[in-house]
Amino acid sequence: MAIPENSGDFPAGNNHQQPLPPGPGYGYGASSYYNPSGYGGYGDGGNMSDAMQNRTMADWIAMFRERIWYLILSVFVMVTGVLIYTYNTVPEYTATARMRVLKNTVSVGTVGGSNTSSLESVVGQDDFQTQLEIMRSEKVIERVRSRLTQEELAEVVKPYQAGNVFTGPLSPIEVIARSRSVTPQKGTFIAIVSYTHRKREMAQKLADYFAEEIQKYNSEDFADVTNPLIETLRLQIEQKEKDLTTLREQRNKLVTEESLLALDMGTASAELSNANSVRDATQKEYEDLLAVHNQILKAKAEGRPLLNQPAITSNTLVATLLPRVSDLTISIKGLREKYGEKHPTLITQSEQLAQANVELQRAVVKAEAEFEANFNASKRRHESALRRAEEKEAALNRLMSANTRKSELDKQIQMAEELLQRNKIGLEDLKMKGIGAVSSVVRILDKASAPQRASNKQFALNAIFGIVGGIAIGAGVIILLSFFDDRIKSSRDIETSLGLPLLAAISRLSGLKRALDKSTVVFNGKNREAAEAFRTIYSSLKIGEYSRTAKLVVITSTTPSEGKTFVSTNLALTYAMHGERVLVLDADLRLPNVGPSLEIKEERGLTRYMEGEETLDEAIIKDFRPGLDVLQVGAYCKNPTQVINSAKFVEMLEELKTRYDRIIIDTPPVGAVSDALNLLPLCDGLIYTVRFNTVRRSMIKDNLRRIQEAKIPVFGAVINQMSREVARYYVSVGYSSSYSKYYHHAQGREVEVNVKN
Repeated sequence: MAIPENSGDFPAGNNHQQPLPPGPGYGYGASSYYNPSGYGGYGDGGNMSDAMQNRTMADWIAMFRERIWYLILSVFVMVTGVLIYTYNTVPEYTATARMRVLKNTVSVGTVGGSNTSSLESVVGQDDFQTQLEIMRSEKVIERVRSRLTQEELAEVVKPYQAGNVFTGPLSPIEVIARSRSVTPQKGTFIAIVSYTHRKREMAQKLADYFAEEIQKYNSEDFADVTNPLIETLRLQIEQKEKDLTTLREQRNKLVTEESLLALDMGTASAELSNANSVRDATQKEYEDLLAVHNQILKAKAEGRPLLNQPAITSNTLVATLLPRVSDLTISIKGLREKYGEKHPTLITQSEQLAQANVELQRAVVKAEAEFEANFNASKRRHESALRRAEEKEAALNRLMSANTRKSELDKQIQMAEELLQRNKIGLEDLKMKGIGAVSSVVRILDKASAPQRASNKQFALNAIFGIVGGIAIGAGVIILLSFFDDRIKSSRDIETSLGLPLLAAISRLSGLKRALDKSTVVFNGKNREAAEAFRTIYSSLKIGEYSRTAKLVVITSTTPSEGKTFVSTNLALTYAMHGERVLVLDADLRLPNVGPSLEIKEERGLTRYMEGEETLDEAIIKDFRPGLDVLQVGAYCKNPTQVINSAKFVEMLEELKTRYDRIIIDTPPVGAVSDALNLLPLCDGLIYTVRFNTVRRSMIKDNLRRIQEAKIPVFGAVINQMSREVARYYVSVGYSSSYSKYYHHAQGREVEVNVKN
């Protein structure tokens, strides 16, 4: 069937620069697929948060179906981890005792001259909760701790005292409190008192201790309320305990500040005696040097030579030079008397004497400086020893005063402890007398028994928690990944986010190994669903306002390996099978794939035609399939842009338009190279191939903005290699179970009808 030439409704070929009519059609807009004024609806729905909010139940099912292994892996890891943790956990045993709350309101009266008391019924849950809080109080914990021996307390506390990285080391009270629990039994006035420990016997003992102390404390508490004297004495005991604590703190502070435990009187006295001895020795040394120092100063003031001072003459250098000067003086005197002033020896010795006198003066100055340094050092030593002796004396006096104060505090503490102990004994006597008249509100209903099973080895329960936690974590990971997943995988992504109509979704071809089988799948019938998808594309293009008259149709994609050659060859075959004369033109001059995919062994093609080695008829492979010709590339091309933009290439396209009803052009990925953009102004429309779950929307949007500048319609998009398992969740066309039943129901009874005009 021949296709009419482009009508005036849509300019053909190079005339796409002319204004296009408004209204519905193929393009990028939200309401109109072609909008020459710009990307009217392009990018609608691209906001991630809006997309998440607008997801339907089918979208959520698809999201989880696609990443179901994340959920399975998360559940597996969590359950495995929980079970391993439970297995490796040190077993702990929980013993429980049951307490019954009877009464809690006390009324006091006088009968026969004696105090009596009665207990009223529990008013309600508020009173019961009050009793529960009393059972949980620290006073009860302290009473239980006081019942334990040192060995028992160490056994209870040691396994748990280290705490953890958040709490640090725990006190015995904290350890006992963490292992004890008091919980009400629903719908009753019965409380469960439990204690957990690594030893069964210790857990039972502590649970019973708590039950007994709770009952005893309750009895004593009501005895305190019914006897005012008991309350008064109790308040006095509390005050005396506070006073005793204050005295002890004062004593500890005094001992710490004055180092009373590190020092004693004997040590302090010995240190003072030693300091005084050093002070006396340095004082004598200083006084001796001071006398010599004063003599030197006096000699210098009177102008007398310092050689008469023993401190100077004792210097080694001075003592060496003095005899030499004396000997030279005597020798010169004898020579002068014997030979006169002009004698050579006399002159030589005179020079030696002058030199010796100069060295002697220098030695005297140096000796004086050394003495001055020794004198100053002695003065400093004496001053330091004097200060140390004074400090030791002051320290001894302070220690004596502190010891006196400590003795006074020790006496006060001893008296306060004796008085406090007498008051406690008196309080216990009063309580024992009063308890006989008062019954306890809390009674032990059941004592604890030794547990037989570890309370922390609940494998089944922990596995359930692991499953729930794994599902929660896996679902969170899936939602998080889906939130940031920008890949194209649904008709919603194509139509809403990109603003393009979805022409068809083609499933992943399984079982087809040869490239020829895949590239001619609509012809060989080896995959019915793929063939039907291409018929859907054909039908959509036939009813489109511009696509039904378009001759030059470009097939492109964003990145390599998205299946544009697969779409090109099979779409061309679809047109050919419907009676049109079709040509597949491979315009991917860099990495041509039409020839290899169709398994064409001949080397003729487009490059030889452009070089003038072949005519156009020689370059075209005629009747590859009925109604289908192929113009492959042939040899690879180093300058594809120059070839596409050449006048010969344009003339070739014009010539081909006169020969064929439809020309399907396979181009390079528009996101990789710009060859397709150079070809667009020469064509009538474009089909965009998108590989399922591979290319990001943002990349396609950027490419569509570049394509829009050519002002040619984009007929729509084709999703390729759709996963068969998730296709029915993502795409509403071509993958329903009803279609599958309908299409395959007639297999085996089909015949091919040859239409004759």
